[in-house]
Amino acid sequence: MIKYGDLVQYTKDNHINWDTDLFEVLREFFEQYSSQVSEHPLPYSSSEVTVIFPKGEFVEPIDGEYTSEDLLNLFNT
Repeated sequence: MIKYGDLVQYTKDNHINWDTDLFEVLREFFEQYSSQVSEHPLPYSSSEVTVIFPKGEFVEPIDGEYTSEDLLNLFNT
């Protein structure tokens, strides 16, 4: 999870002008962030992670507003 404070600190450390295109700043920030993350890999490989979805039949919400639980149920049917 990337924290807003990390982006603010990046902006301060790199003396980024307020007139700089936001997408340019974000692109450079994520390039730097991803290189830092790849230097510290997770203690397990992605093939070792198993996601288990609970079984259940999907029912469309009455009020039309979907929740994260609705999404899990939708993919599980």
